[in-house]
Amino acid sequence: MKNHSGAMITQQMYTRERRGIFRSTEGFDTVAKSEGLDGGFVKKILHPFCLYDAPAELTARGEKDEASYPSALHLFHTENGETVIGNSRYQSADFTGQRSAFFAHNFVVPAARAEEIVEHYGDWLHADFAESYTGELGGTLPELSSIPVAGRTQVDPGTVLSSLNIGESLFKSLLQAVMTSVAGKKKIYIALDVPIGELSGRAAELTEVIFGALPHEFRRRLGVITYANEPKSRKYIHLTFVENGSLRPGDRNVEKDFTFDLVSGRSTNAEFGDSRQQYADLAWKVTSSGGSMNDFGHFADRMLDGESLERKLSLGLYNELAVFYEIEQGNEGLYEQNKYAVLGGLLDYLKGPGALESRVRLNDIFLERFDREFDQIRQGGLLIPALMESFKAYYVLPGHNYRGRIVDYFINGMLNISNQGREDDLKAAYAIIESEEELSAAFFKKVLGQPIFRRKLLEPYLENRLAAAASAADIAGFVLYWGRTLPEVLQQTFIEDKTKDYLLEKLQREANPVAAAAGIHERVEKAEKDRRRSGGIQPEALELLRGLAAAADRFVLNRLSLAELTKEQLLDIAFLRYPKGAAKWYPPLDQISKQKENALRAAYRWFGEENPDEGIFAGLTPKELDDVQLLGRRWLKEARSAEPFDRLPLGFYYSSHREGGPLDYEALLEMVNQKAGSDKETVYRFLAWSQGNPLFVISNKKLQPGYRQAILKYFLSNDREAFKNREFRKTYLAAARPALQNVYDEARSQLASPLARWVSRSRFQILISGLAIGIVLIVAIIAISMLRPDGKESTLPEVSPQPSPTQTAGTDQLPVMAYLLVPGGEQEGSKLQFVFPTASECDSFKPAEISVLNTDDTKTTYKVTATTSTCALPSSDLGDSSGEENSDAGNVAGNEEVTGTDASPHSSANTKDTVTDQANNAANQKEQSSSTIDPAASPSPAPEGEDGLIDQKEGQYQVTLELEPGAVLAPGSTIEAGDYKLKLSDKEPVPSTDESSAKNEASPEPTATTKPKTKK
Repeated sequence: MKNHSGAMITQQMYTRERRGIFRSTEGFDTVAKSEGLDGGFVKKILHPFCLYDAPAELTARGEKDEASYPSALHLFHTENGETVIGNSRYQSADFTGQRSAFFAHNFVVPAARAEEIVEHYGDWLHADFAESYTGELGGTLPELSSIPVAGRTQVDPGTVLSSLNIGESLFKSLLQAVMTSVAGKKKIYIALDVPIGELSGRAAELTEVIFGALPHEFRRRLGVITYANEPKSRKYIHLTFVENGSLRPGDRNVEKDFTFDLVSGRSTNAEFGDSRQQYADLAWKVTSSGGSMNDFGHFADRMLDGESLERKLSLGLYNELAVFYEIEQGNEGLYEQNKYAVLGGLLDYLKGPGALESRVRLNDIFLERFDREFDQIRQGGLLIPALMESFKAYYVLPGHNYRGRIVDYFINGMLNISNQGREDDLKAAYAIIESEEELSAAFFKKVLGQPIFRRKLLEPYLENRLAAAASAADIAGFVLYWGRTLPEVLQQTFIEDKTKDYLLEKLQREANPVAAAAGIHERVEKAEKDRRRSGGIQPEALELLRGLAAAADRFVLNRLSLAELTKEQLLDIAFLRYPKGAAKWYPPLDQISKQKENALRAAYRWFGEENPDEGIFAGLTPKELDDVQLLGRRWLKEARSAEPFDRLPLGFYYSSHREGGPLDYEALLEMVNQKAGSDKETVYRFLAWSQGNPLFVISNKKLQPGYRQAILKYFLSNDREAFKNREFRKTYLAAARPALQNVYDEARSQLASPLARWVSRSRFQILISGLAIGIVLIVAIIAISMLRPDGKESTLPEVSPQPSPTQTAGTDQLPVMAYLLVPGGEQEGSKLQFVFPTASECDSFKPAEISVLNTDDTKTTYKVTATTSTCALPSSDLGDSSGEENSDAGNVAGNEEVTGTDASPHSSANTKDTVTDQANNAANQKEQSSSTIDPAASPSPAPEGEDGLIDQKEGQYQVTLELEPGAVLAPGSTIEAGDYKLKLSDKEPVPSTDESSAKNEASPEPTATTKPKTKK
């Protein structure tokens, strides 16, 4: 938006007329303006300030005199930097003469000339404004080179303030309120205790005084209106003078703003704390005495050049600058009151690049203060830590030549402290010097150059530093520090001995001296790398650091106890990381220390290297070997697990020439077993791992004899059931190499039963004996068959008498038998058949598991997965007869015929009247010497093969059991099933009911019919 042309001041006039520039009808509008003044700027910026609200006091009484109405002057600055100075004047009548109006006249100063406000604010506040416009409407106003100023008499600021009853306190509050408002968003409203007609003129006078007391940055930004009938917030305006009575207590519209009612003496939000406001003090002192703050303004502008706007508008910053300004003007009291604050504040301005040149007045103030302090030190004064910090900070600033004087200041001051024995002050001074490397190097370099300084300052300081070190690492840090900053210090004759003495002292207090020594080695390694890359510390310092590391190693070696050493400590021992020849012991180690070193080196290789072998023990004496193995075994026992196995064998190593093998295999396996606990898998994994280790095998087919015996002993003593474990057989036994497989076979053989071992040993003899017995049996069978008669003595079938229930109960029954039907395997379990003499025993036999008795009196239990029983019928086929028929046998009549095998059992009472022919014939055939037959006897079928009749036997009730997969049994095994303890038989089992039925159905039925006969 173009607002004006060039650097000329433009004008605009505004009032009520028939027409204007921006409207063609009557009303308020701009009636004339400079050609270079942009119309948009006029409407947006100027029109909002072209207004006038008549005072309530004059309106209430109907005042017509224009001179009684105050004009409203406004001065403000836009965002683009233009400055607007304008005035609105009351008119009792407009062009019609019918109504009141006002006339406004504005000057617009371009941004290029905005800086003129700093010096010409007084002229602008008293500009000569037009009272009316008499030219052509819409006319053009000339552009001006300067703002016209009305004739006025210069008034003394003190007189203005006193005439308005503004004292020091009110003035300071008002000034600080104005500065705060310009920097923030708060507005200021002032009601002067003057007649309403004088308000605008007196307000302009007070504004001129305030402008004169402000720093230049605030002059460039302050906006003011000298009259308003009510407090209203307006853009660009900070300070507003209002009509008396318009500042009402409790007005919510202004509760957060600054208000000063000089009529009632009431102000709000104008408390700025009890602390001294140095700038307000300076402004009051200068203003009230008729002086000018322009010099301070130029001083502040120079000191704040390049600072941010926020800092330039900071009230606290101007308080600080006011102190510096007054000290520069000779007010030393301000410096003496707070030396550190003054010096620290000056340093804040001098730290930036080029600040010493651009802020030379502040630099001069600082150096003058330093010279004063140095003079006091030369006269025997003592150092003040706060001042030392300030001079140390100034020392590192670039571009000055005071470094040598500052070092002299410290040396002389510390000599004064040393002479007075003030150790605490001396330590504080050293701490300040140490904190800045450049100053420290210059200080100690100068101290080294003078014997008296060296004796009084350097040597006590170095010893105090070493004594104050908290740890061995701090001693190493001491050497590194001086190696970087001033290597010449480390060349002093007492340094090497002192550092080693204090190092050993610190190591004795260390909770873990091994770790402390390792830390020193790490510093040595880092220093060596730094030196290879970029120079690093000097060779002398590096050599001293290496000497400290060697002293720490010797301390560790002497103090360590193998009985208490932990594996973590061993792996932290730094000198063990290097080959034996790399460690140079000076003076040489004694015999005991050498033995300990050798044992530690072997242990370090044992537990620090991957896959260690017996070569780590090469060159060790028997004593050293014992020491390292005692140490290693202790750690192995303390370990939670036996794995990984590669470190275990070395704990039981003796010699490669030892009979039976180089290891104590029995003790080794015992440890593995103890670590494994109930987890036998760990032992199996160890055995599998050992196959590939030359400490355990002689060849692919042969283990070390001692190892072989240890394995056999392990299985016989600790794991007799291993070979019955299918997982072991599948995972480890099947995968074993020949050497270990042979031992497994031997162990399994030794764990077998005596019979199995005898069979295994006598297979050939058993084969020969079996063949011989077979031949004899065949010959015997042939002989018997040849001697047996072929004819039959009777045409009737032979009937064997079946014992009655009474007879059966009174005779001996057949024993319970157990037969092995299926041996079993990995996919299916064994199948067993049990035969019982009675149905009740058969029916009650329902075992859930079968136990096999082993040779070592232990039991192996298998679960029963399926049960099949035939307890309702005997296993032999009785034709169509059943238990039910047997029970009904007594109902057969004496005269009833019986045919073949369908004959019923015996009758109950009248056996003398009716006896079957089968019974009689059987009795006659089987017992020739017997003349009578027991009346209660009933006929039974003849044995199979004799006249086609089937022989019914006792004890044919059966139960068949199927065991869980993996159950493997053999004939001759002793088992427990329910209440029975039996030995498995390999004989052919008695056929089941179904099998017998099938067989009988295949056999021809006898056709002969027997009738009952009368006993003769």
